[in-house]
This record gives sequence, C-alpha cells and structure tokens, in this order.
Amino acid sequence: MNTATVIEHFKPAPLMALSVLDALARALRTDGQFPPPLGEIRCEITAATAPAARTFDPPRVLHAFRNRSGYLVLDGTYVDSAEPARRWPLGPGTYRVRVRGDYYQDAELALIWPPPEGVRRIDVPQPQANDAGSVTLLPGPAYPLPDVTTSRFDLGPTLLRGSALGADGTPLPGIRVEALNIGPPFLAPAALPAIGDWPFLVADTDARGEWALVLPDRRYFDNTPEIASQPVIKPISVRIAYPGGAVVRQRNVRLGSETALKNTALRGQVLGRGGTPVAGAVISTSVNARRSKSRADGTWFLYFDLNQVAVPNLTVTATTPAGATATVAAIALQPEAVVVVPTFHIP
Repeated sequence: MNTATVIEHFKPAPLMALSVLDALARALRTDGQFPPPLGEIRCEITAATAPAARTFDPPRVLHAFRNRSGYLVLDGTYVDSAEPARRWPLGPGTYRVRVRGDYYQDAELALIWPPPEGVRRIDVPQPQANDAGSVTLLPGPAYPLPDVTTSRFDLGPTLLRGSALGADGTPLPGIRVEALNIGPPFLAPAALPAIGDWPFLVADTDARGEWALVLPDRRYFDNTPEIASQPVIKPISVRIAYPGGAVVRQRNVRLGSETALKNTALRGQVLGRGGTPVAGAVISTSVNARRSKSRADGTWFLYFDLNQVAVPNLTVTATTPAGATATVAAIALQPEAVVVVPTFHIP
C-alpha cells in the first residue's frame, strides 16, 4: 500500500472582517444605522508594538477588499512600497493600523495578528457602547457635506471651514481645530432624537492644512424662535492649536449655513536690477516676529494666525541674502483678506 509523505503543511491565514462606518451619515440618519464609507478605504501599518517595537516609514499597506456586506476584509498580507508587486504575510504581533480614505480624517486601531481561533471579526473598542467593533470615520475637508442651503428657518447642520498655514503659506497638517462654545451638553428639543457627544466639533487638518467642522441642527444648542424673515446669527469660537501656541477666533455665523474662516495674509514680489526676481529675501513686518522668504520668481506670501486683528499702519521690510533692504510703509492689514504690498525694487 502506497503512503503519501507530507513535505510541508500550509494553513492559510483566515479572512478577517473589519467594520468601517461613516460617522456623519449615521449621525444625520441619512443612510441607516451602519452606513458604509464613501470611496476607497485603506489600512496602513504604521508601527509594530509587540513582540518588538518598530515603526514603518513609509507605512506598509494591508491588502484589503470590500465585501457585499460592506465589511473591509483583511487576508493577513501586506505590500511594501519597495516591492509593490509582491504581497508579504503578516507576522505574529501587535500592530498600529491607520485607516484612511479620501473623504475622511484618519482613524487608528490596534491589530493583533493572527486572530484567536474561531474569531472572524476584528474587535475595535470605542468609547460609545453602540460603536463597539467598528471604526467610525469622521468627515474630512473633502467630504461631500450636506447642502445646507435647502434647510428652512436656519435649521439643519452648520458648516465651518478653513485652513491652517505656516507663515510662508506652507500647509500645516495634523493641527487640532475645535468649536468651543457649542456643547456638549446639548439641549433636548422635543420631537428630536438625542445626539450624544457629537464628535464633529473637533477636527485635525489634512495634508493640505484644511479643516471642516459640522455643527448639529441649531435646536440642539440655540432655542431662538423660528422666524423665516430673520436669520439666526450666533458667535462661534474656534480654537486652532498652531505649533507656536493655540489661538481662538470668534466669528458671527449664520446658523444652518456654510461659513469659511479665511486667512489673513500679505503678498508681493522682490525685484533686483533690471527687474530680475530676487529669491530668498526675508520678509518681515512691524506687527510681530513672523517671517517669510521670497520664492524663485521673487514672489512672497506672509500668513498670520487666524485671530489676527486689523493693523491700519503696517511696515513691511524685505532683506536680500546679500543684506540689502527695502521698506514699504502705511500698509493696512485687514483680517480675513490678502493684501497686496507694492513691489520691492532693490538696486
């Protein structure tokens, strides 16, 4: 009787389901209790925490696909950017995984691999009991936010948008932005369901420095009577945690509408002999210590924090790499406006 010799025993890794939800769609009750996220969702391994601590830069991308039930399915393999055509098996350990999509803020979870025997769904502990087992993605600046122009009596959500930029206009990613004077706790209007903590009052800026906050239906925090001919205006305070220190900007906002908090900036150009652009000229002002530099074509931008007030008589100075200087005085700096400074001509 012939017998077979087992040379190698292969046991494939189990397919694991990860529940990923659109947090705003669920809060607005527009797509059921478990609304799937929009667009492509990616899972990236940013670090291993066990058995040995290690970070991955660039991150390793877990192979995943969306099944018919809306779950994100992981098969325990990943792609290394050095060999994008090859998939590698994920070794045993605990990993920090970043979940991201084009329309959402990043979320993180701890992934233990391989999963316990018989387990087919990745557990994601959350602060709220009804979120246990799911990654809830908060909307990012690119999220197709609801059209607030169709709401009557200034009801419906209120949208606030803006961007965080460095002095030279460089985007500042990962900056925390939050609305301060809204809640929780919230009011409990009759005939409206409770909304919980409403996590959309806080956001982190994306790679472009942009941010978006979503305030709930105004009846949860403002009980002004509904009069069609009178818009409801409320001062909203927004806190931006810049690297040099947090600032707070208060803005009168029409509730139930979309408002952009624009940046305050100066712009201009530095030219040398014969109109030649001067690159690397340091731009400074008399209002504070912020600095910027002119670009290769001589143009420059100088951005201020979001709480910058008006300055009626500002002096702007350009200092070339060779030490030559030029000054323009009597510039009126206006909040939420980009003011053009006359061109510097340095002989």
